[in-house]
Amino acid sequence: MRSVSTLHRLASALIVACALTACGTDDPAPAPTAPPTKASVVGTAPQDSPEKLFAEFVTRLSKVDGPGTCSLFTEGGVVAFEDEWQETPCDLVVTKAAGRIKDLAAFAGKTTPKSVIKDSDTVVELSGCDVGGMKALKSDKGWLIDAYRGPSSVSGC
Repeated sequence: MRSVSTLHRLASALIVACALTACGTDDPAPAPTAPPTKASVVGTAPQDSPEKLFAEFVTRLSKVDGPGTCSLFTEGGVVAFEDEWQETPCDLVVTKAAGRIKDLAAFAGKTTPKSVIKDSDTVVELSGCDVGGMKALKSDKGWLIDAYRGPSSVSGC
């Protein structure tokens, strides 16, 4: 009896496995869909200049405006921002980053970058004390943040 029960369980497991993997059909199993994200807000707020982009980043971060801050990034910039703060999604990164700022009002005044390095007509690196470093990328619609490093990456602060 025991071997029949074991065979029955094995057969049941094979049937379930076959059903889950589309066994016996020529059609591939459908690819799983990714959960919905707020990626649609990414890159929707390009700015007129790299300096305005820096200032807008500081302003939105000081207001703990997750969607607004995240809309200043390219998709690659969001990934860099999330990687730097070891948090996802971008909205939560904004909350985490703003939570580390001791004085949000004083931070809001840091709208002028400490350093601006023009790599080309379409790539500019900016950094500021307590803000971090970013690479601004010019698109046909304006400037967006394409890379980000945290505040500890800015020397001389």
